[in-house]
Amino acid sequence: MWNPIRMVLHSKSPRGIKIIALSLMLVLASAAPIMLYSLFGPDDGGPVLLGWLFAVGAVLAHVGFLIGILLVIWDLHFAKK
Repeated sequence: MWNPIRMVLHSKSPRGIKIIALSLMLVLASAAPIMLYSLFGPDDGGPVLLGWLFAVGAVLAHVGFLIGILLVIWDLHFAKK
């Protein structure tokens, strides 16, 4: 069975792209519980804890995306070749 995190880390992509891919996985992992709850759970309202989990995961993923983009720009334009 393949592990997507290990596949990203061992790929030949630049380090910024790896961080962006890991950030995307983080936002998907933090959004999955609240999406599954809203799909299969009761209709009485949303759980606050799952909302906070998604909010924290989304913030961390956006910070990782920003760091990844900055690393890609740095590697393409400013790194010594």
